[in-house]
Amino acid sequence: MDESMSRFYDLHIHSWHSSDADFPPRHLFEMAQKTKIAGLSFSDHDTLAGIKEGNQLAQEFSLDFIPNVEISTYYKSRQFHLLAPLIDYQSPELIARLQILTEARVIQARARIKKLRELGFDITFGEVVKETGHKVPMGPAIAKVLLAKQSPKVTLYTTGEKATNGIIAFYKDFFSEGKPAHVKVEELETLEALRLIKNCRGVPVLAHPGAQGYKADENIMEIFVSNGLEGIEAYSSYHNPESVQQFLDWAKRWNLVPTAGSDFHGKVKPHVSFGSIRKRGREMVEELQDRQN
Repeated sequence: MDESMSRFYDLHIHSWHSSDADFPPRHLFEMAQKTKIAGLSFSDHDTLAGIKEGNQLAQEFSLDFIPNVEISTYYKSRQFHLLAPLIDYQSPELIARLQILTEARVIQARARIKKLRELGFDITFGEVVKETGHKVPMGPAIAKVLLAKQSPKVTLYTTGEKATNGIIAFYKDFFSEGKPAHVKVEELETLEALRLIKNCRGVPVLAHPGAQGYKADENIMEIFVSNGLEGIEAYSSYHNPESVQQFLDWAKRWNLVPTAGSDFHGKVKPHVSFGSIRKRGREMVEELQDRQN
């Protein structure tokens, strides 16, 4: 690794292998070099597709690259995301389980689009898949394609009062639980996902525990820690200083590794800039390595 670079690592970056993110792996490495990020992870949604290329680019750019994935899970009807830094991305068990999740996402996407069409929106599954590069389209990706059409039905989200972050606003108004195009998806139960990650030599980290829709509490933490949770994403674009301190306190209380990650996507999350979380470095990865099975 180039000694002239910054010491900071970002363990939560999405490449275009996440259907709601914009940039190819090479561009992300170029951004890391430009913003002096010394180490990075592609934490793509339920997919390992970018890891092989990431390993190759790490050698070319003389940067550190940590295999990772962000797994969508649920516990008692609540959604939680788990990161899995250092995961064995060639594990047959992991590949098979993520394939099941991918198939479930396809079913969900088709059902969401069907509901949108019934609501009068001009959109098809085929065009969404084409626009997302034949990746499984998650909710923000569907919203992105629909809003790009600039039809009168989406004016509120393109030029109206919700245009500042129209994609996320549309997602919340149509795909959230209780909304007209909501479709429940079959996801991994969180405790099962914790076991899967550890079985595959990853280190389970609770992602953005202070983000709206994914918030954890102390009772949840007790359960997750007793079932193998090893880290908590204390430093995140979603956390204000008070939240960061709370999660650092939790890390100390439950002997967890506090990690740092931006959750950078691109246009779908314009408030999250690349290289914005500059709190931890190589020592974070070494602490995670100490927790590997």
